[in-house]
Amino acid sequence: MKYIKLMLIPILILTGCSKIKIIHFSTAPPIMKNWEMYGGNAARTNYYSGDISLPLKLKWRYDATSAIGKTLLAVDGVLYFSSLDGRLYALDIETGKKIGHKKIIVDATQAYQDSNLILALRYGDETLFKYNLKTAKYEWKIDAGDIASEPLVLDGNIIVTALYNHIDLYDSKNGVKIWQTKTPDQIRSSPSLKNDKIVFGCDDGFVYAVEKLTGAIAWKFKTGASVQATPVIGDTIVYIGSLDKIFYAISLNSGKLLWSFPTEGQLFEAAALDDEFIIFGSTDSKLYCLDRLTGKEIWMYEAKSVISTSPLICQDKIFFGSLDNFYYALDLKSGKELWKYETRGRIRTNPVIWGEYLIGASENNYVYIFSPEQED
Repeated sequence: MKYIKLMLIPILILTGCSKIKIIHFSTAPPIMKNWEMYGGNAARTNYYSGDISLPLKLKWRYDATSAIGKTLLAVDGVLYFSSLDGRLYALDIETGKKIGHKKIIVDATQAYQDSNLILALRYGDETLFKYNLKTAKYEWKIDAGDIASEPLVLDGNIIVTALYNHIDLYDSKNGVKIWQTKTPDQIRSSPSLKNDKIVFGCDDGFVYAVEKLTGAIAWKFKTGASVQATPVIGDTIVYIGSLDKIFYAISLNSGKLLWSFPTEGQLFEAAALDDEFIIFGSTDSKLYCLDRLTGKEIWMYEAKSVISTSPLICQDKIFFGSLDNFYYALDLKSGKELWKYETRGRIRTNPVIWGEYLIGASENNYVYIFSPEQED
């Protein structure tokens, strides 16, 4: 695919260590799909609908003040991420230059919604924030409990799961809680949504589905251990792994088991889904590709260490990172290795794509942006 030059016309960009303020219009082609939340959408399918050409070369590298968090957001040519020392960054994707950064006390997960960043903190007196990128001010701050998962944003709502046994739905305009549902144990799994059902895992070993309108529990499914992975939902099937080393396909409508697939390692990360395949990694260092309807293994790829990110599907390729310091690209249908890049640290940050840029990070504080070799 021929490289497409990006055109961003900045209207106003103010930078500084105390705030991030961005006002610009994007004239990027319509195929430049933004990545606004963990998993790419409410169903967390980890699928990017554009395309990217291989092989890739390193375009630039940015050295942050600490290791990078799990979530990267790529919106209208701007990359947003947080570091583990409690800083929020905004970088220009094409040049790698810092637009600004802001101190947020502790590391956070984040989502983008209508020129706002929704920030969720692991601990503190206030743990859920709405930060307006046009005014460089907080719209509101609330105590939503300690959040060790990713916020889900849709329409006018924000959904978060909290460590201390509850899932909440908030009005994104004012931060007012609409409902809360209690669970018997802690929640580390991020919520996913489809067909008005919100699905998440819990440390009690169950996968739960609750109604979006009321928070009422629609069903729960028992696994053999804590469920910390984020569900991926396709059509009417929920796909999720457990620390019992088994990957499950569950009916979204009834909560009944459709099929299961055993592995040799624990399953912490979300899967990736397209029309044919479901792909996920394990602590056994293997990436598995299964038929999404039957659970039959199509192929398996073994890295040199734990698969430590969710995979990302882009057309006929799959991208993922490992604790062996490498980002990989494989052929989606065969599992054949197409490209890899060794970073300077272990990888725990999920890769994202924006246009023809692949973006990742490693534990030694670096953010990496790759572009096709034929760009120049």
